[in-house]
Amino acid sequence: CVSKRSVQYLSSSDQVVLANIFNAYENTCMRAKKTQFQCFPAVPHTSIHEFLNEFSSSFQIFLEYFKNIPEFDNIIMDDKVRLVKSHFGIMINMNEPLMHPITSSNLLATWTNVFGINLTKRLLKRNEIMEQYIYDPLLLKILLIILVLSSNNVRHLNHVDIIEIYDNSLSIYAAQNVYIELLWRYILSRSETEKDAVKFYNKLIMCILYTQNLDMDIDSYVTSLTHEIQQMEPLMQNMWPRNDQIIDITDDEIIV
Repeated sequence: CVSKRSVQYLSSSDQVVLANIFNAYENTCMRAKKTQFQCFPAVPHTSIHEFLNEFSSSFQIFLEYFKNIPEFDNIIMDDKVRLVKSHFGIMINMNEPLMHPITSSNLLATWTNVFGINLTKRLLKRNEIMEQYIYDPLLLKILLIILVLSSNNVRHLNHVDIIEIYDNSLSIYAAQNVYIELLWRYILSRSETEKDAVKFYNKLIMCILYTQNLDMDIDSYVTSLTHEIQQMEPLMQNMWPRNDQIIDITDDEIIV
């Protein structure tokens, strides 16, 4: 049964978009979790490249999910590739707790082995912060779409193969705006008052900032480990600045 507040704030077209987000995620990421990634990682890893090489398969599934989001899929190929490269870290950091809300012993051991105690504590804190939102079947999924549909450079990398000027920034802004407005209406529909919605929204922004700061620190750490990047599978290698020793794959292979 649809609540009165949902009817008040969410149009029938909003409901269709929300249903598409939910079903697309269930049919890609959650189906893969139940069939391929029941235990992630399968074993504790002791190196970044081993960890990300195992992660590569689930990341491809995550990209399949995004191809079911029309506003993302309609963006020109080169810009889609730039968005994926620019927001690779936030994709991992937001999607991992969605797919695996309980931190397995293998994952905890891997974090400790490859990132050290400090970053591991911050990753656990991230999960603790996000835990309060995971009960909602749509909230973080809408938020993740908004973050990926951002043309901002959040990785602080000055390499043209990672951070480039987008060919059609206006289409990206327009696509992102669709989901920003949808998120606000969705929060309103689930809040007692507009004041409660504002408080909730502000709290959500703090969650984003924590996750993005953590992501940038992890990204900087991995970027410094050239020898690890050289041992990654091509898809994972292509998320970092290239050098002559790194195997190249075409950008289209990232999305297609």
